Amino acid sequence: MLLLSLNNITKTFGGLVAVAGFSARVNRGEVVGLIGPNGAGKTTVFNLITGSIKLDAGFVFFSGHSLSGLRPHRIVKLGISRTFQSIRLFPHMSVLENVLSGCHCRMQSGLFAAIFHLPRQRREEKMVLNNAMNELDFVGLASKWNLKAGSLAYGDQRRLEIARALATEPKLVILDEPAGGMNDKETEALTGLIENIRKRDVTVMLIEHDMRFVMHVCDRVLVMENGALIAEGTPEEIQKDPKVIEAYLGVGEED
Repeated sequence: MLLLSLNNITKTFGGLVAVAGFSARVNRGEVVGLIGPNGAGKTTVFNLITGSIKLDAGFVFFSGHSLSGLRPHRIVKLGISRTFQSIRLFPHMSVLENVLSGCHCRMQSGLFAAIFHLPRQRREEKMVLNNAMNELDFVGLASKWNLKAGSLAYGDQRRLEIARALATEPKLVILDEPAGGMNDKETEALTGLIENIRKRDVTVMLIEHDMRFVMHVCDRVLVMENGALIAEGTPEEIQKDPKVIEAYLGVGEED
């Protein structure tokens, strides 16, 4: 079942064409990788999907809704969450508080209920706290709930970002270089985590430069160069595609 549709999306910055008529489809339940050389436009595609920047042309449809012109918080409410290439946590807040910050989009109690601490608000507060702890347990950080986020090891900070993204109850989670900077053991654990995310019926789209990781975890791979899609297919097909080999995977012209 089609979940996300990108139709000829385009973005320019001055004279630089960052994304040029990019089209792609993501089906429910897939793990889809987006790869390409530095500057290919991968993160710009993610920013266009999540509303961080506005489209110049084209359309984005998600779960039957047009995302054109929507602010990021509206897109989160529709069911898309993300992590970032550079970790964006609240380092002086606790691990639990960081995850709780991702829960606000699903809270229904208004300002009046919060001010007077009404029963409905107390019930919701308890539910949100339980959900946040469940997400921490899911990523293996429940025992560190009271630590400052900034005190965590690098790999744990990456997993905390994923827990916060999952706390929004997404249909699609977008991960920007989730394995970046991880050692082999951390990357192996991340592979298992992504498979467990898929088992929750959450679709995953990711950017990653670790090709072993991409080829192992992804069902399909999209390849970008100079803002455009140059290839797509299964990991096995992508590894054999001459255009991909020349553009990105390291076997170029003869010496």
